[in-house]
Amino acid sequence: MRPGVYTVAVTEQTREQKIWATVYERFDPEKPADKPWRVERKYSPAKEIVRELARPMGGHKRFMILGGLGSGKSTELMGIAEARSESGPVVFLDLVEHFEQRLGDIAALDRVQPWEVVLLVGLGVFAAAEERFGHKWDKQLRQGLEAAGRNFAEDKGNKGEFDLAKLASSVAALAGGALTVGTSGTGALVGAGLVAVSEVAKSFQFKIGIPGRTPRSDQDQAVRQLLEAVNALIGDLQSRHATRLTVFVDGLDRVKKRAQTEAMFVDSSLLGSLECDVVLTGPMALHWGSLRKQVRQFTTKILTNAPVIDRDDPRSWEPGGRGIDLCVEVFRRRTDDLGGMVAEPLLRKLAYYSGGRMREFVRLIRELSGPAWDDGLEQVNEAIVDRALDNLREETEAGLTQKHLDVLRRLLDNPDVLPDDGVVAEMLDLCLILPYPNESEWFFPHPLLLKIKLPKASG
Repeated sequence: MRPGVYTVAVTEQTREQKIWATVYERFDPEKPADKPWRVERKYSPAKEIVRELARPMGGHKRFMILGGLGSGKSTELMGIAEARSESGPVVFLDLVEHFEQRLGDIAALDRVQPWEVVLLVGLGVFAAAEERFGHKWDKQLRQGLEAAGRNFAEDKGNKGEFDLAKLASSVAALAGGALTVGTSGTGALVGAGLVAVSEVAKSFQFKIGIPGRTPRSDQDQAVRQLLEAVNALIGDLQSRHATRLTVFVDGLDRVKKRAQTEAMFVDSSLLGSLECDVVLTGPMALHWGSLRKQVRQFTTKILTNAPVIDRDDPRSWEPGGRGIDLCVEVFRRRTDDLGGMVAEPLLRKLAYYSGGRMREFVRLIRELSGPAWDDGLEQVNEAIVDRALDNLREETEAGLTQKHLDVLRRLLDNPDVLPDDGVVAEMLDLCLILPYPNESEWFFPHPLLLKIKLPKASG
């Protein structure tokens, strides 16, 4: 055997181990739920957005879904896109995949400028129309987008390297829906749901979100030229096929810096100037303070966490809030062919301590699969569940300060109003404080913090 090289013996799995291996694969916290696994959330704005997009009156509709990380925005956005694809063409841009897989620089997403998102939208629409809808672009439109893109090359010597076809085919985008072809009434159907525009992930050879790049205003001549070129593509697609395109952009909720959030959604109106229906996810930071009121050209909608807490008995998961049933259904949708590997009382416990964050609940289920696989268990036991909860609790508690704890104790006394403290915005971003739905929003510490850091007062 060569030095530094080792092999792992592959043992044959038992029936139970195969089941837990399947559970691990099905519960990926980073992927939105596929259609067969998607569970309707009655407090979600998804249905309302679908209805408003379907109405013919008014101009272009633009919506922004705000919510904390892990609240399930991507799953809801995908559901809206699939519903919209039943009546028209849809292009879905996945910025997280694009920056992480195509650029290999997820940190760049926190530096992305509005014009860069517009460029990606234009490239996504260009590729989707050609590769999935069978649309043929006029030479003038192609040249217009190429010229606009070259304006943003790092220096004059690189201008010739803006390869439109290559860049468009390497954007992380999905497409769905149909176009009517001419006046014949026939349609070019993409297929069930949304499918990838590019079948093979390719490296995106154009620098975006790089450190130190000078911000460009909406009035910048190159920015205006780019917006006009992208809108020319959108206009051609819609007019030649007498249809309405809907563009979806997922991932902008990952922008963490307040200055970048303001630059993208408050100071700029570029995304709201795309001449089609647009639905995107935005950072929860916009919801706090006055920023939400300053968002331009978008109607903002809030997706809160699943209401797993019973306000009359907030420290108990038995029975807990109505959101626990939603989490239980999420589990059953993904495992109905595998058997009952987790007893319902333990599922309810996991749901409660997830705080109603779908990503966290899915992650907890995945964490059970390793120890259960090791022991070849038919059904997970409470010790394994508690171990998974303790692991997540330790992560949640990390970095807590006395000030954080003081704010959380004030919130326990009055969940209807956020404490007036500058640290609250950070605590919301870190999911130390979670919002829940009701007639008006209410707030509560993450349930994991109740276990040790915020114990119930004696007597």
